Amino acid sequence: GRCPPGHIYPVRVLLSDSPPPPPPLPLTFRSTRAGTDHLTTPPAASQLHSGKACTLHTGTSFVEACMAAGLTHDPDTGEPYFGRMDTFVSYTWRGEGITLANLVAAVEAVLVADPNVPDPAAAACFVDVFVCAQHRGVRPGSGTCPNATDVDKFEEVIDACARLVLYATPLTQPKALSRVWCLFELMSAVKRGRPVLIALSAEDRAELRRLLLEDFDRLVAMFTTIKSENAEATVFKDDQGNVVKDDKAMIFGWIERDLGAAGFRELDQMVAGGMRGWLAATAKALVEAEEEAGGGAASSPHV
Repeated sequence: GRCPPGHIYPVRVLLSDSPPPPPPLPLTFRSTRAGTDHLTTPPAASQLHSGKACTLHTGTSFVEACMAAGLTHDPDTGEPYFGRMDTFVSYTWRGEGITLANLVAAVEAVLVADPNVPDPAAAACFVDVFVCAQHRGVRPGSGTCPNATDVDKFEEVIDACARLVLYATPLTQPKALSRVWCLFELMSAVKRGRPVLIALSAEDRAELRRLLLEDFDRLVAMFTTIKSENAEATVFKDDQGNVVKDDKAMIFGWIERDLGAAGFRELDQMVAGGMRGWLAATAKALVEAEEEAGGGAASSPHV
């Protein structure tokens, strides 16, 4: 019933002060061993090695399944896989080249580069595919849905975080900014005054530097012309084709609840403001680095 050897993904999870088991809230992905690294459930032939398949016997999240199986510490170093969460990772698994390995590398890079993260090695990140139960069936005994129970905790999770990291790839058309969930997560972080860091791949970081130097206006337009009303979300249907869960309708309801009738316009402005702040800081850092290096390569504390 456990994950096959070589396919265990060590993680960190937010632990409560009460005795175990902890609440099914946040986690971080620490590292990956060789094997399937897709965020989504892989094709049927590979499902043996997917995170969702590893929890079929529990119906809980991947993190809870690891804890129940005693997979809580690195067997070589004794380092715990689970700790108190402080970083919310907002991302989408839709898009070519978006894999777990790429996501982890980008998040690690932005945390290490940011001077406001005191100890990047100790950072514990919320990555929903691991910490939220992926099973949407209703439990016969309680009448509750494991996935819905965990998803309802998102705002509480963001409230507990020190920062939000947005995985914005590809840079010229960030998939995350077209997803309702990501925009809602950004809104929740900005409302709470949490800093937003932008995680990019190595290729996107190189393209960002080029655009900052050669086409800054285009870069600003890409990140500040958000139309949240056109954002997408998953609609879940049963075997008969009936809608059982519409994330877009649910999140749009939350946006109107929090921002009022003009919620979408407010959200667009809120997201654009956060992106402008990041662009300004990144451009400033690039100029300073260029000056210090005498025209050499630049790096940004936010990229």
